[in-house]
Amino acid sequence: MKKILLKGILPVSIAIVFALGLSSCGSADYGETFNSYDAAIDVDYAKEIVETISSFGDDPVMGMRSAGSPAEDQVREYLAEEMEAIGLENVTKDKVTVDNWVFNGANLTFTDADGEEQKIDLGGYQTTLQADNEELELVYVGEGTEDDYEGLDVTDKLVLLEVDQNENWWINYPAYQAKVKGAKACIAMSVYPVEGEDRVGVQDICGPADAPALAISEEDCEALKEAIKAGGGDSVTVTLNCDSTVTEDGESYNLWGEIPGETSETIFVFAHMDGYFHSQYDDAQGVAVSMAIAKGLIDSGYTSDKTIRFCFHCAEEWGRSGSEYDWSMGAYEEIMTTHPEWVEGGFAIINNDGGYNVEGETYAGTRSAVELMSFIEESIGDLNEDSQYEWSYQKTSTYTEDFQWSRVGIPAIVAGSGEGVLYDETGYHSTYDSWDAQPLDEDGLRESIQTYGKLVIDLDAKSIRPMDFTARIQDIEDSLTDASIFEDEFDAAYEAAAALEEKMASIEESGDKDEAVDMNAKTQEVYLAFQDAFLGLNFDPETINKHELYQSNVENLDAAIEALEEGEIQEAYDEYLSCVDWAWYQMYFDEETCSYMENQLFENRDDTWGADLIAYPHADTGDVVRSLKAKYDTEDADVSQEITELKELRDTQQKYLDETLAAEKEGFIKAIELMEEYSN
Repeated sequence: MKKILLKGILPVSIAIVFALGLSSCGSADYGETFNSYDAAIDVDYAKEIVETISSFGDDPVMGMRSAGSPAEDQVREYLAEEMEAIGLENVTKDKVTVDNWVFNGANLTFTDADGEEQKIDLGGYQTTLQADNEELELVYVGEGTEDDYEGLDVTDKLVLLEVDQNENWWINYPAYQAKVKGAKACIAMSVYPVEGEDRVGVQDICGPADAPALAISEEDCEALKEAIKAGGGDSVTVTLNCDSTVTEDGESYNLWGEIPGETSETIFVFAHMDGYFHSQYDDAQGVAVSMAIAKGLIDSGYTSDKTIRFCFHCAEEWGRSGSEYDWSMGAYEEIMTTHPEWVEGGFAIINNDGGYNVEGETYAGTRSAVELMSFIEESIGDLNEDSQYEWSYQKTSTYTEDFQWSRVGIPAIVAGSGEGVLYDETGYHSTYDSWDAQPLDEDGLRESIQTYGKLVIDLDAKSIRPMDFTARIQDIEDSLTDASIFEDEFDAAYEAAAALEEKMASIEESGDKDEAVDMNAKTQEVYLAFQDAFLGLNFDPETINKHELYQSNVENLDAAIEALEEGEIQEAYDEYLSCVDWAWYQMYFDEETCSYMENQLFENRDDTWGADLIAYPHADTGDVVRSLKAKYDTEDADVSQEITELKELRDTQQKYLDETLAAEKEGFIKAIELMEEYSN
């Protein structure tokens, strides 16, 4: 699972009751079917799954089960046997083409500040680096920004840096900056909000394999810094060993098995097999929850109306070199290449990659398609009221493997942490993703199995996919600074959605399954029309309505221009310009590094889930950023040229906004026409 950085997605308050919702149920009795499932939940089995998966690792010290690696293969073979043992049918391994990464370990030795020889074990990033007792100089470069290299020669040396991948930037920028400066590799200490001196943390590289990076703990980073200081220079001699290899266009396998149903429709249950370090939570827990749901359903004698297909994906954490969109590649390949036919009849997805049950957490939640939020609250709302957690409901993001599946027509519900932070701020993508560092809350684990199993059961009980298109229309309206452009369309859309939802409810009540299957195909077409018209990304990348990218740019450029006209350079630079596309990174990294990252996003996104979701080039603020940076502390500086350039950028962004809104309007009208047609 990927962590959302920089810009959060706020919880959505659910106040409406969807017409297709379940009948109200008390806090103690959720129906005979669910109660039988609940009684069959086997938490010990789920724990055994976690412990077994987390025991597999390519590096004896750090672990790692990466895309196409032997450890990922071990997980797949183990799960295939377990799936058959618990009674899942049609257990199948699907070969897919993804980039592979095998990390067999890395370490360095050096003489510390006290004159003692020390050995440090290192974590890895998805890059290629081979070293066999290679003696090198190591230089400390702070955060690894352009300014941090001033006065330093790092050619063919190792650079040691500190990166806050939660608040500032991912590893790709300082790693590529090190490459530009001629370094052999960077060794990065990841900063976390919660202290952890011996923790080693990483993130997916989002860059090329030939900008090598390794990971180090805080205490080992400090020991190297002290050794440099003790030596009186700007470097320390170290001996490096490393075996990290990226292979493009390699192979791996997705795995699935199912509980066959009576209709042609399918509910998918997701988790992923790969993971950083030994990752007992992300995503061994997700796999365990999915397997426990399958076992509980089978053991309780559950008979499904729809096929319930359990999919375990490879290459979720990473699977594509040199791309901004380098994760979720196993799931992408499964729905786009191996089984595109699964879209037809795809009813919904339950993705258990998230909501990790660490001891002490008090929050939980789901992420979902806006159209499913009302159903979720009705399905599990009573459970949530009795929960040990405070629950919230949020929109889905790009950061889990269901994104491409929802993009092509299958809406998703994803396990989430709500407003919880304990796992994210302590163990995320690190050696602290373990029960030793963050003990498991067994009651919470049981609740996850209970909650997401109930969602499966309640989805299966529905003949009609419980889509609330009124909520989607409201989300679009709320995202617009000026909603008047769609004023006539909004009136027609709300009316059409109400009529369609009434028709859906009548079919649900009738019990006519053939008519329901036909209507589900039609509502999938409506959902796709909304997705095609409005689904976009910003440059983080987070899911947005397409116009929001250019709307935000125009607003921030207007504010930056106004601040500069009033002589407020620092306000313009810090508060507004930093929020425009890539300007934040241009403030810290050189032109070559930023240009590579910008080009990578647009040129290496085909055959990824990010293809075509940003229509226009970024607002190129690089020249203005560098100019204002030089004048940042200058009183009464002449910024007339910068104002002129920003006005030109602003006009271009306004043009993009106008064109985007026009295209959205055309797609909106198509969605309205479909809703009107299918409500008759």
